[in-house]
Amino acid sequence: MKDSLKKYIDEHRDEFDSMEVPEGSFDNIMAKLTPEKTIDETIKPLFPVKKWLAAASVVILISVGVFTFWNQKTEQTMLSKQSKTKENSNSENINHNNLDVAEPRKIDLQEGNNKNPKLAQNAQKPVDKIPNKTNSIDNFDSEKQASDKEKATELMNNSFSASKRLEGIALIKNQAKYDNEIIDYLSEKALSDENTNVRLAAVEALEKHSKNPKIEKQMQNIFLQQDDPMVQRELIAILGQKKSSQHNASVDAKLKELTTNPTTLDFVKDEAYAVLLRY
Repeated sequence: MKDSLKKYIDEHRDEFDSMEVPEGSFDNIMAKLTPEKTIDETIKPLFPVKKWLAAASVVILISVGVFTFWNQKTEQTMLSKQSKTKENSNSENINHNNLDVAEPRKIDLQEGNNKNPKLAQNAQKPVDKIPNKTNSIDNFDSEKQASDKEKATELMNNSFSASKRLEGIALIKNQAKYDNEIIDYLSEKALSDENTNVRLAAVEALEKHSKNPKIEKQMQNIFLQQDDPMVQRELIAILGQKKSSQHNASVDAKLKELTTNPTTLDFVKDEAYAVLLRY
């Protein structure tokens, strides 16, 4: 058997040498020898949902238990405090009821006077009268008026701020009466302040006490020397409320001059005409 196979191989050696191995034969052989390993591509979660749910349940149970225990402890503490408070109040009431109320001792003034002559002399002295509240209120008001006047004067002398001067004039208007110093301050501001609003505020403050003869005279002098058209119109309106007989001749002459002067602004002329027509 071996000899015949060998003989056949030797006789056909050329045929064997000329034949080529089919493509893929080696791969097929290796595939049969080493079968492919199947890879499980299933993705497993790092933390399964069930485990998370179990952990959350445990946390919730612990929290509920702690909360319940804390509430019970708090309620017990409150009940114990309330019971102690009630016991203390009951004991105080009992002690109070058991106390004997001492009757007031009657004082014999005659007996006291006999024992202490000084006491008798003091008893015969008249009792000082209670201070009058009206006088104290008046004193307080006068002190406040003086303080306000001092502060208002300081504000009106502020040459850097028109708002401060306006604040001072507003404070002056709260004064019940104007003394000569206040009248002079307001007249000076109404006549020569660089700010029109300050001038108008000063005129308004003077008008508040226009029945004062000195203020009435000052208002006329301010009008005669006034060069601000806005203030002129305001002064004309104030003077127009009075009778012509209450004005001096200079005021009437100034009104006529304003109506004829070509440099006078129209609204000032109209106001002056209206006052002259009423006279």
